[in-house]
Amino acid sequence: MDEPDAAAGQGRAGAANSVAGGPTGGAPETDNTSRLVLQCAAPIFLQGLGGLAHLSGGDRLTSLLTLAILEANVRHVVRDPVLALRYARFESPPPDELRRPVSVRALAESLSLPYDAARRRVAALEAAGVCVRTARGVYIPNSALTTEANHQALIQGYQAMEALAADLVSIAPGFDLTGGAPCPAEPSPDGAERLAVRVGVEYVLRFAERLAAVAGDVGQGLVLLAILHHNYTPVFSDPVLARRHGGLSDPPPDELLAPVSVLALAKSLGQPFETTRRQVNRLIRGRRCVRVAGGVIVSAQAMRTALARRALLAHVGDVQRAYGALARLGLTFGGNATPSAPDD
Repeated sequence: MDEPDAAAGQGRAGAANSVAGGPTGGAPETDNTSRLVLQCAAPIFLQGLGGLAHLSGGDRLTSLLTLAILEANVRHVVRDPVLALRYARFESPPPDELRRPVSVRALAESLSLPYDAARRRVAALEAAGVCVRTARGVYIPNSALTTEANHQALIQGYQAMEALAADLVSIAPGFDLTGGAPCPAEPSPDGAERLAVRVGVEYVLRFAERLAAVAGDVGQGLVLLAILHHNYTPVFSDPVLARRHGGLSDPPPDELLAPVSVLALAKSLGQPFETTRRQVNRLIRGRRCVRVAGGVIVSAQAMRTALARRALLAHVGDVQRAYGALARLGLTFGGNATPSAPDD
């Protein structure tokens, strides 16, 4: 049995702030970029979870649990500027004795997952040698994090941070990536990629929590995000439509959206068709999406709800908080000088 402890997500939103010296300003009450920001982030978020197949067996929920364990294990490292920079490089992960175990129950609560679903997935990770169980919970040891596969995943995670910043600067040049965060006079040492990925993990987990709040649980949230991204692709491929429908107040009308089939969703998410079908049906019953000719869409009406609007604005703040935290440590993105990932 796991001992009860604080929820794995407790303090997550403030972890990057603590290491950076305070929160960024966050998203405004109105904006003209929140949908653009989400559209840029969605494929990187979903592909990033798929990139953890070497740890999770390709299951995206297991990938999220793996990230939640990692984040909880080293949250105190991220909050400490000295430790954060000491263990910032690919070749210098925090030692096992610094990792703080987290309970399965706390992990389940942080991701709005049923306890049994979290327990089964953590047990599979333990059986595969990805995590270690102690009396206080589980942690992921360095032996699972110093493999070549994980090295490549870290490189891809760092490149994803670069790609998201570049996409946002390209499609929304007026977007303040760091929320006005000041940069230090001296940049952080080259090779601080592990630090960037660690802050990126916190962002991914906050993103997952937003999705769970909107969709009911994180599994349905991943499906909802995949639907929305597919629906919006033709709209945001057109610069005129992207500017017109990129903000909070004017979601794209339903006739501009590209429906997606359940089969295509299942393939894109790498999960069984029946699982995806059940999740889509629950989303339809909850009025999060609707069935139309050719598949399903997240309608403009669904995107006008107060819950959806709050999630869009909060996500903008999450993006700025992550890049702002890194900027305060001297790691800048989006056209500024950035450390290079090591050679393969």
